[in-house]
Amino acid sequence: MRRQDLFDFLHRNPSIQEAKALAKKLGLKVKKMMKKQEVYKLISEYASKLPEEATSPPASAKRTVQEINEIPFSYGSDKIVLLPVNPHLVYLYWDLSAETFEKLSKAGNVVVRLYDVTFIIFDGKNAHRIFEAGIDLGVCRNYYFHVPMSNADYIAEIGYKNGYDFIPLLRSNLCKTPSDSPSPSNRQRWYIRGKKYVFVGEAFLKPVEHIGGSRGSSFSNLAGDRK
Repeated sequence: MRRQDLFDFLHRNPSIQEAKALAKKLGLKVKKMMKKQEVYKLISEYASKLPEEATSPPASAKRTVQEINEIPFSYGSDKIVLLPVNPHLVYLYWDLSAETFEKLSKAGNVVVRLYDVTFIIFDGKNAHRIFEAGIDLGVCRNYYFHVPMSNADYIAEIGYKNGYDFIPLLRSNLCKTPSDSPSPSNRQRWYIRGKKYVFVGEAFLKPVEHIGGSRGSSFSNLAGDRK
């Protein structure tokens, strides 16, 4: 047995029978009248004379170190996504293919545009409002737009300016900002799973009804006279 194994055995505080059995197995002279601590000492002295061995950590303690590659600056795909942050803030991020990146870099004057397209079918020119910001493709991969209207629909585009003309290359999804106040409508809205339409009906709760009473009636008259 190894030196460390013997010390581990003694650390478990074995019975005198177990200690004597191990001592005999090691070839040590064990007297019949020896006490437990004497047998422990005999084994300990034997273990101390054994050479120390280089111990390796248990398998459970070994950890595999895996190198984590850095996140690439671009995944090489054309993508532009618009997300609502709150009623008056939207977040835009994009990724560009090598072809689109080169085209925008050569054109220069790269801009991102945000369009308010609430209640309209957007054709690229009929937006209610247009918000525009110039960007540097080398360092900028996203942008925040502050918007004046809540509960509104927005679409973004990335492109470049050619004189006074804007040439879009990519268009985002439709993004709707949440409302900044409770809805004034009290109608029912039934959303059916898997369906794109909504059933609208009458409200469950009616406005407060004021019931007229007889003015001047006393509590005793309402409750009944007691005799």
